[in-house]
Amino acid sequence: MSANPNPGPPVDGPDPEELLDRLIDVGAIREDDDGTLRISAALHDTIDLYEQSYGDLPEQEFTEAVADAFGLDYSEAVRRIDEQGVTREEFIAYLSLRSHFEDAEEPVPDTVERATMATLVTDVAPATPVPQALPELDDDAVEGFLADNDRAVVFVWSLRCDPCESMKAELDETLAALPEGVAVAGIDGEAAPEFRQRFGVDAAPAIVCIGDGEALATETGYQSPSAVADLVGDAFADD
Repeated sequence: MSANPNPGPPVDGPDPEELLDRLIDVGAIREDDDGTLRISAALHDTIDLYEQSYGDLPEQEFTEAVADAFGLDYSEAVRRIDEQGVTREEFIAYLSLRSHFEDAEEPVPDTVERATMATLVTDVAPATPVPQALPELDDDAVEGFLADNDRAVVFVWSLRCDPCESMKAELDETLAALPEGVAVAGIDGEAAPEFRQRFGVDAAPAIVCIGDGEALATETGYQSPSAVADLVGDAFADD
């Protein structure tokens, strides 16, 4: 929604940088250590719900939904969609942002601000389930990571995964319990099929202990910090 959805846009429109900061503050967008901006897992889940409702609507029903959201009559909604290039992705992001701010118990941005925020959301990278405390690997980066680290633990995560969220809530404790000299990373299982096939991972969350490029131990499902520490300690006990 790149243009103001209300008649007569103000001369001084919303500042995208300020709106981006608000999106980060409210947990809608996350900024990785390398500066990459991503949709947060929480906002992703909300977008996914709205996508199910609006993603496949027939054109007329989509136009009616836009008209209802912005208080327009049908013909005006048609004109706005055509002139401003309103996409379904932007409209779904617009609706999702309202829910996200309400869930966070934060003031909901006005229509103009939310429209600009929706454009920002659709421009950033997709969500990742890998928590920011872990370096994130993809299939292309795995080989180099394992070549550099002969003792490694890779956590496999997935979006919309309650056991994953439970483990993430305890991640600081888990990492503190791991032995020294073991490299740790995270991976989005859905986006890394080669890793999953190579190491026989068919569920998330998963913990894969890897020594010299070979899997030494693997556990799937929720694991407490002490269980992860025991798994890793046993896997590398002979080192």
